[in-house]
Amino acid sequence: FQALVISSSLSALVYSVGELFYDVWRNLFVIVMITLSFGAALTALEMQDFDNIGGSCWNLAKFVMMMDTPEVDQMEPFGVILIVSYVILAQIGMLSILIAQLSFAYEKLSNDKSGFAKMNRAFVCVEVESMVTLNYRVKIFNELGFDNPLDFDNGDQGPAGGVQVMEPASVRAHPKYCPDRIQRSTGSSLATDPWPAIGVDSAPSDDNE
Repeated sequence: FQALVISSSLSALVYSVGELFYDVWRNLFVIVMITLSFGAALTALEMQDFDNIGGSCWNLAKFVMMMDTPEVDQMEPFGVILIVSYVILAQIGMLSILIAQLSFAYEKLSNDKSGFAKMNRAFVCVEVESMVTLNYRVKIFNELGFDNPLDFDNGDQGPAGGVQVMEPASVRAHPKYCPDRIQRSTGSSLATDPWPAIGVDSAPSDDNE
């Protein structure tokens, strides 16, 4: 499954399934507890096919999965009430809650699945990196060139410690493109040097002030 992080869509799917699995596990745990409770109650009645708690729980599970039908004509009225209550609670109640819970959880995850996929990919990368030798990690670090300053523009060197990725020219033609409000100028940054005249509008003078 670790190889699926190569694709963002598959990584998002794996992360969503993993998160939904916890909801399924919690719901199934509650169903098992309910089955044990009703199985113990039916075992106490000492009815046919309900003489031990294991067989009682298995019969209840078969009733819910429709693998068998109970013979109500040979049961006590209170036992029939217990079986009907269990089927309603487990099949109609808990399974309906599980479906609604999974739908709500998936809708919540689908809104940010891209971010969750990238976070999961970063987690896998860190785990894989922990298994690589120190010498190989140092070699990769040196090849990335984090000591080299990043160029904002021609002749305008920025800080070091990153990996530069060029912006495609098609981004500026997008209707939602917002120009950068930070105006940078090349050259020295001494406090005694004058401000550049490009892009700076002189404020109108007021003779009364």
